[in-house]
Amino acid sequence: MMVKVVNYNMQETVYITITGMHCPDCPKKVERSLTKLNGVTEVNVNYQTESGNVTFHNQVTNISEIINRIKKMGFEAKLVRSESEATIQSN
Repeated sequence: MMVKVVNYNMQETVYITITGMHCPDCPKKVERSLTKLNGVTEVNVNYQTESGNVTFHNQVTNISEIINRIKKMGFEAKLVRSESEATIQSN
């Protein structure tokens, strides 16, 4: 008898506004900080539009942790929208 293991991996992308960035280096600092968060796979922050997107595994971290991390840096962050994508891995 063969057993097939199926692993559901939920990846989510959130789009957020980030206000309070006072210089063009601020987005780099936010990106560096968020990429250190376990489960975050991609971060893009734009100084001119005061916005960013973060892709992460939602079984490892969540939107609240991401927004709280940004707020701890002294910026304001607000969720604009979220997109989930399920991928199935078969072993």
